[in-house]
Amino acid sequence: MTETKSKKLLILYATQTGNAMDVAERIGREAERRGCPASLLSVDEYDASLLPLEDIVVFVVSTTGQGDPPDSMKVFWRFLLQRNLNQHWLEGLHYTVFGLGDSGYQKYNFVAKKLDKRLSDLGAQAIVERGLGDDQHPSGYEGALDPWLSSLWRMLHQMNPESFPDGSDYVKSDKTILDLPKVQIRHHAADEVNLQYSVGSGLSCTEIEIEKARCMSPGRFSGRQTRPDCFLKLVKNHCLTKAGCGKDVRHLEFNFESSVRCLNIPFKEF
Repeated sequence: MTETKSKKLLILYATQTGNAMDVAERIGREAERRGCPASLLSVDEYDASLLPLEDIVVFVVSTTGQGDPPDSMKVFWRFLLQRNLNQHWLEGLHYTVFGLGDSGYQKYNFVAKKLDKRLSDLGAQAIVERGLGDDQHPSGYEGALDPWLSSLWRMLHQMNPESFPDGSDYVKSDKTILDLPKVQIRHHAADEVNLQYSVGSGLSCTEIEIEKARCMSPGRFSGRQTRPDCFLKLVKNHCLTKAGCGKDVRHLEFNFESSVRCLNIPFKEF
């Protein structure tokens, strides 16, 4: 029995600090705004043995340390290096790779380059030449990402115009699709919170305050949840960048102020 190839654009990312995930999410949003269905996964959530069943895959991978792959990619990469995979294993797969690296290091974007070569060696066909984002560029990795994406959309439209009903340059103006946040945060100043809702007064009072926060600012839900379920207190807010550098990177720390189950969301510096 011949299995049908997936016609949805698949975006696989391997990240160490979150940048590759941000790029992958942007690609997914732009695809959907152009009417092209897409799915997004970390490589450690994807079964590499299913690659021959895919039609189009976009890989977004970062390079860490001295040319090392992110931790999430190590199992996936070992699978691709198996000797029993021949040069015809990925025939019919169309792919492209965007890498994130720093040209200040000797093995600049080493992971993206190795992945591109390995996929080609296994029979996959590149849609566009790999893109290499560079932290040393004045615009960061976006200096390479923007033109690379333009080429990608044009080529995908040529391959399958049906995936882009209104053309590769048409972009939906629907704000519900543009830059949807993964979480929504509502700030409540400490002096505005009624003392009767403090943690020491018991779980029931805390839950009441959580419900108040939910009503004021409904967040975007994950999975099958019907409402947000985290109430946090900011305990540290340190600026990590020098004044006048053009960036505001901060280290934030939170305490959980509720005893209800909380979302497993990794915090990152921003």
